[in-house]
Amino acid sequence: MHIFHISDIHYQPTDIDGQRKLQRIIQSINDSPARPDLVAITGDLVWKEHQEYYAGCFSILSTLSVPYVVISGNHDRTADLIQALRQYCPSHPQPSDNSPKLNYVVDSFPVRLIALDSFKHNQGGGELTKADFAWLKSKLEDNSERKPVVILVHQYTLPTGSGFFDAHQASWYKEFNEIVVNHADTVKLVLCGHLHNSVSSLIGGIVPIISGFSTNWGEDILEPNKTEPNRDTSRPLAYLIHRIKDGNVSSYTVTVK
Repeated sequence: MHIFHISDIHYQPTDIDGQRKLQRIIQSINDSPARPDLVAITGDLVWKEHQEYYAGCFSILSTLSVPYVVISGNHDRTADLIQALRQYCPSHPQPSDNSPKLNYVVDSFPVRLIALDSFKHNQGGGELTKADFAWLKSKLEDNSERKPVVILVHQYTLPTGSGFFDAHQASWYKEFNEIVVNHADTVKLVLCGHLHNSVSSLIGGIVPIISGFSTNWGEDILEPNKTEPNRDTSRPLAYLIHRIKDGNVSSYTVTVK
């Protein structure tokens, strides 16, 4: 299975450069010789919870030639994103068990995808509640076929070395990481966004976690004293391809001119 991975679109109607970048990335995905089974978009589709921006964002995403799934980022107010999906992408998975959160499972591939909604208003680090953890555990344990599992969540749940992003570390990261390690027999990959760069590590020294590139701008990561974001729109465009076969994961970076 090939999962193509993009993140942090931050769509704004006046940001023509950002729109063109997203269009170029989508064109590269559509033309890729490694055909995607699915495109995963790990949050922050729009800028600062603007509900009215989703129409333009989904208009561009509709040019993808393959199915895609999205999760909430810290800029995606959950109720607004759910409403936008129902309006602009009605085939997209809906919240599990009629939950108000955009938690869902995609089980139509050889790999099970579990999407978690970590949005919390004005909280860059987001939040997962006890109910979210209980739901996650139930979906990990209800896997009689022992399918490999990929979890989608917006925040990167390990330290990065960035003074700015590590200031967003939240208390729920610890419990999330423990659950992932306790299910390392099936959880093969955690995909996230938030960092505007591709950063990878191992949760508990076992399970890979990797953040996707922003389609819009990059940020400096290895600056421990940086306390403010630094948009770098000059960085090359890129996205990730995650190839999962026989329970093994290989991740590739694809650059876009």
